[in-house]
Amino acid sequence: MKKSYFGRYSPALTINLGESVKIKDAKWYEKSVPCRSACPADTDIPGYLEAIYNLDYEKAYKINLEDNVFPGILGRVCSRPCEDACRHSDDSNGDSVSICFSKRSAETFNIAKHFKLKNYSKKTNKKILVIGAGVAGLTAARELSRCGHDVEIFERHSSPGGMLNQGIPIFRLPREIIDKEINQVIKHGIKIHYNKDIKSYEEVEELSKKYHAVVLALGTLKPNKINKGFSKCNDVEDGLDFLLRVNEYKNKYVGKNVVVIGGGYTSMDCARTALRLGAESVKTFYRRTTDDLVILPGELDELINEHGKMIFNAQPLNIIQKNNKLIGLELIKTKLVKRNGVYQLRDIKGSTFKVKTDHIILAIGQKQHLSLTKNQRKNIFSVGDFATGATTLINAIAHAKDMVKEIDKFLMKRDLFSSDIKVTNIKSTGRNLKLNYIPINEMPTVNLNQRTFSREVEKGYHKNVSQKEASRCYLCHYKFEINNDLCVLCDECLLAKPIKDCIVEISDVHELKNGDISYERISPKKSIGLYHGKLLIDHKKCVRCGECEKVCPTNAITIQKVEKQNYVKV
Repeated sequence: MKKSYFGRYSPALTINLGESVKIKDAKWYEKSVPCRSACPADTDIPGYLEAIYNLDYEKAYKINLEDNVFPGILGRVCSRPCEDACRHSDDSNGDSVSICFSKRSAETFNIAKHFKLKNYSKKTNKKILVIGAGVAGLTAARELSRCGHDVEIFERHSSPGGMLNQGIPIFRLPREIIDKEINQVIKHGIKIHYNKDIKSYEEVEELSKKYHAVVLALGTLKPNKINKGFSKCNDVEDGLDFLLRVNEYKNKYVGKNVVVIGGGYTSMDCARTALRLGAESVKTFYRRTTDDLVILPGELDELINEHGKMIFNAQPLNIIQKNNKLIGLELIKTKLVKRNGVYQLRDIKGSTFKVKTDHIILAIGQKQHLSLTKNQRKNIFSVGDFATGATTLINAIAHAKDMVKEIDKFLMKRDLFSSDIKVTNIKSTGRNLKLNYIPINEMPTVNLNQRTFSREVEKGYHKNVSQKEASRCYLCHYKFEINNDLCVLCDECLLAKPIKDCIVEISDVHELKNGDISYERISPKKSIGLYHGKLLIDHKKCVRCGECEKVCPTNAITIQKVEKQNYVKV
């Protein structure tokens, strides 16, 4: 049911100043700051963009370090769900803010190079083992250590990082950035044991008797298969195996005519790596369309710029061999067919075709080795991709953070973490209307003829460009509100508003169950008239430019900063 209120000033939040734990206020923030709501790790995005705008790169870096653990890494390879949610692309306002690239600048221009965050709790004398030193394992280890627990990590390889080192190419993610941010994690007192490969549930169970908790952060390393013909051919290679041997073991063999199968992050990395290793031809086949690709913005363009090819609506059928050597691949064209309202992928009869290849790389996904989790004991936990299946770095980090809360609760019988909404008065957001029309700042890249296996393609923003890009952020954590008890309906704010419907004339407002509001507009023929109505600033359309507040003669428009605070209960 909707709750209607009218005929009085009813503030958007339940409090005027201070801290609130009311659901209504949390929902207002969630709806007003969609970029943060879309971030799985709950990163304070407007907070760090505002810091960059103010040239406070240390503060921006610390915000990211607290929330998502790896600012410099994610500033290069995050999947960027926040940018899809950014309000700057709504209502024809332009492109989303380059949130990811801005995060990178927080790392680049941060003067204080290393940080160790404060612990949440004093020592607990609980010993925890994390198996796997990828992003989820390292995140869990850092946060568990901050909870006061003694943490050790078993890692099967000779160095930490998981897919950061073993999967993501150097030309996308420099290793010195990985080393720096992993070292910041280790400095929380975490001990890593290398070349420790745990292969059976029995080993996990035995370890769970020696530690108060065991955390499985083993990722998804079991590749999906096509058929036995592909599996038995020595010239067919799984994408993660290819990247592992190239990046970790420095084995840089590649065929002359390479075919990559898949439409995700791994397929792009494999194809662009193969080109750098000297393949004469690299063709990537994907069974669906461009809209179904799961890759970073701009990656397909860069693949094509680097002379790779991408062919859609085609999937592999059979390999072609001669004298036990791969010489070709048979594929079939596909199409989407709508059946009972659902689109299904279908092969097109009679559309088979062949391509020449001596090296096939399969980037068709992977899953967990679930044999390690049978009959799982109560003190054994799974985090990241090993728990959820293959996702993204930011999702793995978020899941690990959430699971740490559950692990700490299991061990200590306490609820250590909480959050609230803090409201403070401010005089100005520091924004102006001109900032609303700044176009997106493109990421500069290395010239094609200078691209090598180890040279990073994206060069990063210059400092002045990073400030300019951050200035595009609406700073949606600020709230503009009209007190209709003070409003004299002079129309000055309506004349000054830059965005259609950022200020609306309403006859009624309804509070919804989800904590948001809806409103009924004044209708010239049906409503009771403007001067019996109210004015409302729509917080989901307001661009926080301050034009309305500047022209209001009665100070009826207020500006407040609304922040979500995550904190530890004392």
